[in-house]
Order: sequence, then structure tokens, then C-alpha cells
Amino acid sequence: MVAIRMLFPADAAAYHAARNQGLKECPDAFTTSYEEAVATPLEVIAKRISGNGDDFVLGAFDGNNELVGYAGFQREGRVKTRHKGKIVGMYVLPEQRGAGLGRRLISDLIARVRTIEGMEMLALTVTHSNAGARNLYLSEGFVSFGVEPNAIKVDGIFYAKEHMAFALT
Repeated sequence: MVAIRMLFPADAAAYHAARNQGLKECPDAFTTSYEEAVATPLEVIAKRISGNGDDFVLGAFDGNNELVGYAGFQREGRVKTRHKGKIVGMYVLPEQRGAGLGRRLISDLIARVRTIEGMEMLALTVTHSNAGARNLYLSEGFVSFGVEPNAIKVDGIFYAKEHMAFALT
């Protein structure tokens, strides 16, 4: 059975390892590069996942208490945009895919965001060619509001990013 909970600074090493695996395995799925992430000190990672303000990272842990997936949330910081937030860095280890873990992470993240006062909209970007992730988000109620061509460039190849939104109210 997989348990989902918020990550804490003590989870920094496990999160860093899983995140780096995702960046290496799926470089076109993330804006951050593997090289950038590997160079990030654990202290920075620990601070990032410490749950500052309304921001958080959910982790999925298997029966051996190993981190097998994660999804992050960041609330917009400016007064005029504080009603919005975004999903950042969603990833499920390959051996855990196909069992609904991504759906559970998204569902739990949405439920948690709904408890944050003043939140009205959740956004994300997904690589346009990533049909599995796109279909997951669409099935959870996200709607597409545009595609940014050449949003990222990986090894000389451009990838489009699709922008999606979810109304929380």
C-alpha cells in the first residue's frame, strides 16, 4: 500500500534522488535540467520542501517507506495573483506507473489546495507530446488554455508546453 503525505526536510535526500531520476529519465518533462538539479545542495532542497507558507510537496511512499512519487504546489506570491497556484514537478517512478498513483497524487494535492484560504485556481504546464500526463490532467478536470511552442529546448530539440488550469471554486 502506498501512503501519501507532505514531505519534510528529513525527506530531502530521498526527494533529491527521486527528482534527479525523473529529470534524467524524462528531460523533456521538466523545465529544470538534471545538471542544474544535481548541483543543488541538500540544504536548499530541504528548505524548498519545508512547507514554507502555503507551498508544499506531497510524497508517495511504498510499503518499505521509499519515496516512489511526488507532486509539488507553489502559491503565487503577489497580491493580485494570490488566488492562483501551480503544480510543479510531478513524477512517479517507472515501476509504480499504471497503478493510479499519479491520479492519487493529483487528487490529494487538489484536496489540500482547496483547504488554503483564498485559493481559486490551480495551473500547470505539461509537455504537449506527453499524452499520458495530459490525459491524466484532463481526466481530473484541468482544461487547456494554450500551447507554448518551443517552450523548452533539450539537446537541441524544442518541446511545446501546454498550459492547463483547474477551477477550485
